[in-house]
Amino acid sequence: MARRDWGPGIRDMIEGLIKAGIAFNTLVPHKSGPSSGMSKLRAGQGPAFLGYRSVDFKPGLAEYRAYEHRRDQLLRSPRGRAAILAGGVIARLARDVVNIGDVFDGPTEEAFYGEARGLHVWDGKSEIAYRDDQLTEDEVNLICGTYDVATNNTGTAFKSWWPRPSSWKLSGLNAGFWSKDAEVWFQKRLEKIRKNNATIHTNNEWRSSVKFNRETANLAAKNDAFSAEYLDLLFLFPGKEGKKDTESMTVMEVIANATLELSS
Repeated sequence: MARRDWGPGIRDMIEGLIKAGIAFNTLVPHKSGPSSGMSKLRAGQGPAFLGYRSVDFKPGLAEYRAYEHRRDQLLRSPRGRAAILAGGVIARLARDVVNIGDVFDGPTEEAFYGEARGLHVWDGKSEIAYRDDQLTEDEVNLICGTYDVATNNTGTAFKSWWPRPSSWKLSGLNAGFWSKDAEVWFQKRLEKIRKNNATIHTNNEWRSSVKFNRETANLAAKNDAFSAEYLDLLFLFPGKEGKKDTESMTVMEVIANATLELSS
């Protein structure tokens, strides 16, 4: 954000991150302590992914439409905000459904129900922790259109309409942001689905099919490393040589200082 001169305000930065399809969080302070905890699925809510299917399952356009309906129901709920924060394919699918204005309002109540339904950053000692919205694994599976499909060796395998984060991260289209090439691939994939010419894939099949440029994933990893180094210099993270008076700072103090610096 700093290198691209996104700003000057936090809202401008968030808007830039959303448009670029970059994963991010908007942590807010909250009273620390063990979370009150809630089950991964609330009472009355069934499994979030699309369920078990037999070995001969070959979904077509009708199944895709049914998946879209369930997915968009989730994305129109308060959980849609967490999908935008996730970046990548999940954020791209969410962008057509979620009201982007909701992202600027900060974490929803869901972020404070417990670690199962939100991101909880706490060093275990400080009075303040930091929280934000975060998808559960079941919600990720639903958004990506995932079925649990039987295999010929009496086991099962997850197969999905869209690559799940673990596959996307290693693909040749993951540049750390939503690129023009990623959008071209997305539109071609969507067209094939709508013409009933597409099928679901396992993680390994996704890794093989979404190659494009195999150096892209390495470039994204290097970009993450450079970004982390830049933040170390910008926010004076503890444990780094040459940083004045930071050796004894807690993680929470560093986050608070970073938040104040971004807000100024």
